[in-house]
Amino acid sequence: MHSKVTTAPFTSFLKSAPLRTLFFWCALVPQIATLFASHSYRSLLLILAAVAGAFCSEAKNYIAKKNTSLSAAYALLSGTLTGFFLPPEFPLASAFFMTFLFMYTAKKIFGNSGVSWINPVALSVTGAWFVGHLFFGTFTIAGADLLAKNPSLNMIDEALLTNGVDEKITLFLNDTVFSFFGVSIPNGYVSLFWDNHAAIPAFRFAFWTLLASLFFFSFDLVKIEIPAVFLLVYCLLVRFASPLFTGGGPSEGDLLLALLSSGILFSSIFLLHWPGTVPYSMAGKIIYAALGGVIAFVFCGTGTSPFGAVATVLFMNIISPALQTIETRSLRKRLSSLLAIELGEAEK
Repeated sequence: MHSKVTTAPFTSFLKSAPLRTLFFWCALVPQIATLFASHSYRSLLLILAAVAGAFCSEAKNYIAKKNTSLSAAYALLSGTLTGFFLPPEFPLASAFFMTFLFMYTAKKIFGNSGVSWINPVALSVTGAWFVGHLFFGTFTIAGADLLAKNPSLNMIDEALLTNGVDEKITLFLNDTVFSFFGVSIPNGYVSLFWDNHAAIPAFRFAFWTLLASLFFFSFDLVKIEIPAVFLLVYCLLVRFASPLFTGGGPSEGDLLLALLSSGILFSSIFLLHWPGTVPYSMAGKIIYAALGGVIAFVFCGTGTSPFGAVATVLFMNIISPALQTIETRSLRKRLSSLLAIELGEAEK
């Protein structure tokens, strides 16, 4: 019905939503280019297969008249993000069919793009995990390693340390930035932020993810409240609560291991704030994000989980409708109270 309405609000929305979606995809281009530069061709083929599955799903919805328009930008973004969460060993045909099946199911059952209360990317990756969980593997760090100081150092690729680039950048940062705070970072952490060589692409490029977040926040494409509260709660739990379970000392949880090994950082920017899946009030967003941080700690622990970040997003999508229902009831009560006051004053 909206296609027949020509008033400005609907026209503006239909024009701006694909553009916003395209901006999100453009933020992924540097990571795609880095995959190509690092010869990660298998991951690129999986992304291509997932994009093809998303396009076919979008086309089927369009042909079946389940959609008011054919959203190529939406299919491009959702397919690319799905491919980013698949391990390189995952079969290409399965990547195509899983993306097609679950994205079509998401739109058919949970609503079209922009209004669905289930993130189609999280649903598709969850389906892929259930079908081929052996390809995803398990937690990649042993419990004994968590007792060591800075277990994230185990993720550092020795090849990057021997070429001298990491050492030069680390020395520069220690002399120009961290010296003001009286601290220094050891060699290797720069390499971790640039490329930690994780099997799943969404876990690899923290530098480009952080740069994308600055772009999103600057242009108001993503509200900072949700990722900020989400990461704050998760980091506090990792830092202070995780040692209680691993036998470490107080406040010895490794934040870098947690943020750089399970896709938590990537998910907080690209998935957690998906349109239609989050509350609309400030209080609702803060509660939603705080609960997400707790759930992320339950599913991902201190890091290296191959599926925990996506499971967190899907679990929060299930919780969100309840929060939005509470918001709606609260808004109705406030409006009723205001209306009663207005009527009372009018009678006087």
